[in-house]
Amino acid sequence: MKKLLLLLALAGCAHGIRNVEDCGQVSAVDRKLECGACTAQNKAGGLVGTYEYRESNADGQRCVRIQ
Repeated sequence: MKKLLLLLALAGCAHGIRNVEDCGQVSAVDRKLECGACTAQNKAGGLVGTYEYRESNADGQRCVRIQ
């Protein structure tokens, strides 16, 4: 049962965060700031593209442009 819950939790983290308001669910405090900086770009109305923060990615690769 624990393995199933862990698998479901990891699957839930596979998607990225697109809203600054959702950065509160990021685990590490320093990554919350990184998440906010990444997703704040989405507030520009699509002028710079759409970004997604993926906490499970490696350092330097968490902010991903998806459009």
